[in-house]
Formats: sequence, C-alpha cells, structure tokens
Amino acid sequence: MKVTILGSGTAVPSLDRNSSGVLIQEEGTNTLIDFGYGTLKQLLHLGITYHDIDRIFFTHNHPDHMCDLIPFLFGARYRPSARKKDLEIVAGPGFQEFFDKLMSVFGSWLVPTECNVCITEIDEGLKKFGLHQVTFKKTRHIEISRGYRFENSAGKSVVLSGDTDYCQGMIELGREADLMILECAMPDEEKIAGHLVPSLAGKLAQETDCKTLCLTHFYPPCDFDVMRKTVSALYNGELVLARDLMQFDL
Repeated sequence: MKVTILGSGTAVPSLDRNSSGVLIQEEGTNTLIDFGYGTLKQLLHLGITYHDIDRIFFTHNHPDHMCDLIPFLFGARYRPSARKKDLEIVAGPGFQEFFDKLMSVFGSWLVPTECNVCITEIDEGLKKFGLHQVTFKKTRHIEISRGYRFENSAGKSVVLSGDTDYCQGMIELGREADLMILECAMPDEEKIAGHLVPSLAGKLAQETDCKTLCLTHFYPPCDFDVMRKTVSALYNGELVLARDLMQFDL
C-alpha cells in the first residue's frame, strides 16, 4: 500500500502546499481521498489522469476538500478521450443532494459522456471497497464529516481524518494504525472550533497508539518547530509533518 500526500495545505492559496488530497495505491488501483484545488495537477505529476482514478472518498464537502472534482468531471467528458470506466464517489449522508445541486449549476457540462458516476452515502460502520476494508466514523467538524480507516489483506492500515476537532470517532478509527493522517490546522493559541491544534493532535494520537502520525492541513500561522515540540511531548510514536507529494509505503 502506497500513500501519497497530494495536498498538505488549506483554503489559503499557496505555492508550496495544495489543498487537501491523499492518494492510496495498491495492486494497480488508485483511491483518492478528498480532491481540493491543485490536487488534479498533483496527480498528473504522478502520471495519473482522469482515466486512472478508481474511487473517490470525501471526508466532507468544503471547497478545499472537493473543488477539483469539477475540472475532473469536465475533463473526463473530453472526446475522443472520454473516461469510460464508471466512477464511484463515497461520502457521508447528504452528499448526493450536494452533488445533484452542483451538477445542476453546470447544466450538462459535468455529466459524463461515456461513463456513469455513482454516489454511495455512508454513515458509520465497515464496508469492503475493492482491495480494502473501510471503516467510517463521524468526526467533529460539520454534519457530513466522516473519517476513514483503510485496511488491506495484509492488515496494514491508514487512517484519515479530513478536518476534525478532538473526538471519539477519530480515536476509534486510529487505534494501532500503521499510519494516521491527522489535520492540525492552527497553533494552540489560535484554536478554532472544528479543527485540531498540536496539543490535541498529540493527545489524540497517543490515545490511539498509532505507529506513525502524519500531520497535515497547515494554515500559515503554524510554527513547525513549536508544533513538533508540542506533539512530541505528548505522543511517543513517529511524527511526520506532511509535504506535498510525500509518500509512505506500508
């Protein structure tokens, strides 16, 4: 299982960090989790086009986590090279309504010409998608927000929070995970509701006993030296601060 950070940034435009997106690759399959702006181009840097994505999971529907879905669908219509493989999109309850409204705004311009798009709404639980068992839990951000745990046949696991505050759902998802990708948006002194700060990220990771913690979704006020020091005082595992196109092999 190969995991690539496509975007480690936020809603604030940056030349160094694209908005949220993570790619999981295994045995020729490409699973995308979130699709913030800039991640479509990051995929191209990896040699992956709109033909190659097998499934997309959304943690929630804020623009910095989903807006590259629009050019993805628009480009996938292009003839003579239209996408032919059907696409499944997985997200929390309410995403179908959101998707239908998005499609109506653009009329027929996002409707595939040679494939179908299927929306699968999930609440909480466990379901098999392709090569992975996927566990879903509600997270503390907005109503639609869900965190995911992907586990392969070898028992390797990666957990992704999307945007979240400290919550029991993420603790349950992250237990003894090989890799947990956790947002850490702001310094402790600038804490805002629905997002983690270093002290809470460290506390959460320590409670899960995950093997490797990758922090991501950094807003500009973040001081990485302070962040590393704060988290390391609370969490005993391996700590990594995400960079765009950083990869993990599990």
